[in-house]
Amino acid sequence: MLPPEVKLDSAQKLQCTSCHDPHNNMYGKFLVISNIYSNLCTLCHQKNGWAFSSHSLSNAAWNGSGANPWPHTSYSTVTENGCENCHMPHTAGKHERLLNYFFEEDNCLACHNGNVAAANIQSEITKTYKHAVQSYSAIHDPQEDFTISVQKHVECEDCHNPHWTNNDPSPGAPQISGRNGGVQGIGAAGERVSPAANEFEICFKCHADNSVTTTLPIDRQLQQLNSRLEFAPANPSYHPVEIQGINPNVPSLLPPYTTSSIIFCTDCHNTDSTTGAKGPHGSNYKYLLEKNYTTLDFTQENSYNYAICYKCHNRSSILADASFKHNRHVLVENTPCSACHDAHGISSTQGNSINNTNLINFDITIVQPDGLGRLYFEDQGLFRGQCFLSCHGVVHNETRAY
Repeated sequence: MLPPEVKLDSAQKLQCTSCHDPHNNMYGKFLVISNIYSNLCTLCHQKNGWAFSSHSLSNAAWNGSGANPWPHTSYSTVTENGCENCHMPHTAGKHERLLNYFFEEDNCLACHNGNVAAANIQSEITKTYKHAVQSYSAIHDPQEDFTISVQKHVECEDCHNPHWTNNDPSPGAPQISGRNGGVQGIGAAGERVSPAANEFEICFKCHADNSVTTTLPIDRQLQQLNSRLEFAPANPSYHPVEIQGINPNVPSLLPPYTTSSIIFCTDCHNTDSTTGAKGPHGSNYKYLLEKNYTTLDFTQENSYNYAICYKCHNRSSILADASFKHNRHVLVENTPCSACHDAHGISSTQGNSINNTNLINFDITIVQPDGLGRLYFEDQGLFRGQCFLSCHGVVHNETRAY
């Protein structure tokens, strides 16, 4: 029920006089009550999550650099501006939803450019690899359903709900942090979930059944563009994004990781800057990775070329052949990790527990069939297996430790 200050007309419709009293300018702009902290807006608009949102509570102020983010108000902090951080009741740049600016991302970047919010998102989305929010306009809709076909796009609001977002930390992988609160997602079974509870559910909106990726980054024996299928717990192998991993013996893991660990998508896909805004906004490394990952054949082994692998896996252990003859392959033969390992996982709809354990899915531009047309790995138990293939001109068809 509306308070007495806000009056509707005889048909119960909103009029100018619902917000303005032309005979009383006590609160400025002839408002019926002060709109500091969006006190007037929230009489009618009650958004889920707003009470604990950073846009409702943050005392961050403009540092005076660049353009004034709030030229239409007289308030000086995020919490004082409230709704008007993004919305303008009159003469809005984008009439739909009364946004300050026509391009969706401009409403975010007015503050998230290092001049109000501490993290500079604007610099991140200028990097070589990025979620290119500036490449799309007037496509995103809060009610869009990613279980059906949605026109390709990415906007800040696909991952962040501005009415809900806050700085609450994640309870632990795979659960979301407050920064992604109130965003819809796609669950592990392909169903719509609203709001998403886990980070991977937000990623699956665009990188699963409704994949925006149309070209495989590596030409593999088993080809898959649906990341939801790649990470499924029923798979013969996968990185532990949904639940803990299937392999109980991974001697190369660096602390604090163990075989019981679960990781975020953003543990790999993240800013490449140690001081930049965290998250997959932008990176100078291919695949929007936090660290470099070279996948070209005849790559010289070093800590930089496989830096993303060595973030979690002990390089010394790998080169000491603690679980497989990596030294021979990676160091001596200059074969990249990606020649054998498919980082996300191998779907149970394509692979099996004999040929595709340990993320084995060959890069067929490097690995070819042997003289008998065979191209597969055969798991023979703990740290043992055999390969039937040809690589770098050498035929592999004998039992060997792995």
